[in-house]
Amino acid sequence: MKQDRLSAHTSDCDTENKDDLQEIEPRPQPQNSTRLVDIDIKNFKSHPLWDILVETARRSPLYSGLSGYIRDNILPNNPEISPKQLASKLSISIGEALVILDAIKSNK
Repeated sequence: MKQDRLSAHTSDCDTENKDDLQEIEPRPQPQNSTRLVDIDIKNFKSHPLWDILVETARRSPLYSGLSGYIRDNILPNNPEISPKQLASKLSISIGEALVILDAIKSNK
């Protein structure tokens, strides 16, 4: 019964203003994936945005859980995993993978 009232009201509104409505095409938004970017890891830490990346990654609520999981489960099986492989495996950004791997390797 309630659904009939809602449907009737919606269909009445649609027919009244149908001529006033214009069809709007959504604009395609460019999506640049960081997973396709080649990164020179040796020089990356000297980049001015490195500190911002570290701060952003560490503020993520998933950071501590991800770093523990990577340290305990992934690195023992694959100690030479690249940030790109890690990002792909865990569906995280390369930036997060870089920060986590750097933090784990610097603590050893």
